[in-house]
Amino acid sequence: MKGKLLIIFKSTHGYTKRYVDILGNALGCDAVPADKFRGDMIAGYDKILFIGSVRSSRINGFNKIADYLDIVYKKLVVCGVGMLPAMPERAERIKEATISVAYEKFIPVFYAQGGFDMNELSRTERMSINMMVRQIKTANLISEDDTFVLNASVTPIDEVKQANIQHLIDYLDGKTVDETLYSPPEITDEEEEKAFFEEMEKAAEAPENKKRALKKKLKK
Repeated sequence: MKGKLLIIFKSTHGYTKRYVDILGNALGCDAVPADKFRGDMIAGYDKILFIGSVRSSRINGFNKIADYLDIVYKKLVVCGVGMLPAMPERAERIKEATISVAYEKFIPVFYAQGGFDMNELSRTERMSINMMVRQIKTANLISEDDTFVLNASVTPIDEVKQANIQHLIDYLDGKTVDETLYSPPEITDEEEEKAFFEEMEKAAEAPENKKRALKKKLKK
């Protein structure tokens, strides 16, 4: 690939770490666990990938890099790894839940299916999943995701494979990727970027009621 890539990762049950290994073999890049990441590691890299497991549409460990978004947002790529099968809207939900409104329009976000095994969970995690399962079973309407969770709570799944992350590999390698496979950046033009941050400054200085209206406008 062109340029140097640093992967920062947070792996809860090992599925994300296995994807990091696949990415490393494909792209020949450096990687560091989020817990060992330091801000001075950013220098010298052309691209930064943060990849972590997903819970409630949020990426675990992203707070480790959140304080540096003003420095890295133009070269940052984000990927969430979850138990559910990939769907076009999954990456967009992760972007909205994980990245602040100030930077979400600049950062491409990807999603890859990982795996799930009740036996790997902590006692607290099992309690949370069991509560979710009970709620699903008593619901009037059950979605495809609900059905998947019910099945996964009984039968472990493991979908970690290069095919499920090839679109991310291609993107990081500078190749064109179908925009339906991820959530692309909305702002890439310098003039648009300038106008956006000017609006953000207005929102920050506005009275609270106007501030909420401006931020809602910027989200669109």
